[in-house]
Amino acid sequence: MQETRRRLIQSAALGAAALSCPEIFAKSKTAITNRNQAVPQEKLLIVFAAAGGASIVDSFLPVIANSSNPLIRSYQESQIDSLPNSAFRTVKKLNYQLGVPVGNNYEMTHFIQSHGQDLAVLPFSGSSVNHLLAAQRSLNGNGANRGRTLMEAMALAYGAEKLLPNINMSSAGYAMDGTDGTVPSSARAEQIADALLFPLELHREQVIAGRADHDLLEAARLIRTQLEDLQPRASKLKSVAPIREFLNLRQRIPEIEQAQLLEALSLLDLARFGEGVEVQDDKNAQLMKVREAFPLFASDPLEAQAALSFLLLRYGVSCSVTFGLDTLVRFQGEGSGRIISNLPLGFDWSHNAHQGAQNTMWRRVLSVLDRLIALLKTEDHLGVPEYGKMWDRSFVHIATEFGRDREKIGGSGHDLNNGVVMLSPMLRGNKIYGGVDQMTGRTFGCDLATGELKWDKQLSEAEVHHVILKALGISAPGQPDVSGLIRKV
Repeated sequence: MQETRRRLIQSAALGAAALSCPEIFAKSKTAITNRNQAVPQEKLLIVFAAAGGASIVDSFLPVIANSSNPLIRSYQESQIDSLPNSAFRTVKKLNYQLGVPVGNNYEMTHFIQSHGQDLAVLPFSGSSVNHLLAAQRSLNGNGANRGRTLMEAMALAYGAEKLLPNINMSSAGYAMDGTDGTVPSSARAEQIADALLFPLELHREQVIAGRADHDLLEAARLIRTQLEDLQPRASKLKSVAPIREFLNLRQRIPEIEQAQLLEALSLLDLARFGEGVEVQDDKNAQLMKVREAFPLFASDPLEAQAALSFLLLRYGVSCSVTFGLDTLVRFQGEGSGRIISNLPLGFDWSHNAHQGAQNTMWRRVLSVLDRLIALLKTEDHLGVPEYGKMWDRSFVHIATEFGRDREKIGGSGHDLNNGVVMLSPMLRGNKIYGGVDQMTGRTFGCDLATGELKWDKQLSEAEVHHVILKALGISAPGQPDVSGLIRKV
């Protein structure tokens, strides 16, 4: 009897090891088939919520001041940076202070130097200047694909074998599900409130000090299920949607625990939780790399979210991750080196000091994305060299609500006219698909089939949505010809 039990335990351990993270399974499968298996065609989507109304004419399409546009908010030539062989100009760091300096020293030109070949700016006009609605429409294209969000479309296309295909760490309109009732709950967003603490939720008992014996807990859970089945109203309650989803998720818990996601995803030092939590050397190496890229993960939620996003994609847990700015003021450093790193309303912080606020937040956004993309460019997809680098199949969408009024007088109110920033090797990068009228500050678009500028063209949210879907290899009803922007599918 003891020998039989020992063999069962050994078999279970081998199964758990195979599931410990997707790249382990992928490597063993590759070895079995003599490296002749087809490379997975899945894509990876990263949505960054630039909450508050990030203005494209205060970042990659700045208007240069001249005597012909004195009433338009603009920048002096000395405030503008440009690079040779680049389609983009950027705004230099502005000297913005709120008692103490505001913003880091990151230069936007560094972002262009590092990732400009995969960078595309697509001017468009939205359909709402309401924060909540505009944020939703930036992700569902104002109903372009049956009302599904980009993230739900990704989960449906590539998430069937993912444990948590659609992870969302943002808030407000960026955290809302789409309106297509046929999308299964498995493809809808798994909301994460705290990137640092979330991995601790992926095992029911491993981080509990003085926890009971695992076998005893499993026996208690079995009895609990049996007792639930004996309740007179149990069968009726199981048909109620929220309870049904809860019970389905509870059934998946052993699978999630076997994947050892706590060890793979936790940026915290798991040694503090005592015995039973051991992190393998290969996972430790990944965590060290991520902590080095985002050294402020413990104090800056944005860096923690970026770090977790990378790990979720790296281990094949998710195919879509969404994260972004919060609405709290945050400080960084001490003494004379202390700065305000995050403005309390993000891009919507100040209408009177509009340019300083926009400049601060754009540099914050690009600094974090720069480091995340650098990791994606160096790491093999699922840890398998034959699959190529993670970046080869990645798409970054910097989503925001709306643009800003261009006139100097009267603040910088909400405006439908704006542009979207996208990065991917699947796009024809280093290009602005449209432009900005230097006399009015208004942006204009392009012919999506050719990529040629069209002064009288205002692209819509739906058209932008279809460009992203096409680049990701996802079909949708009414999809226009967007081949002028797509490098490869």
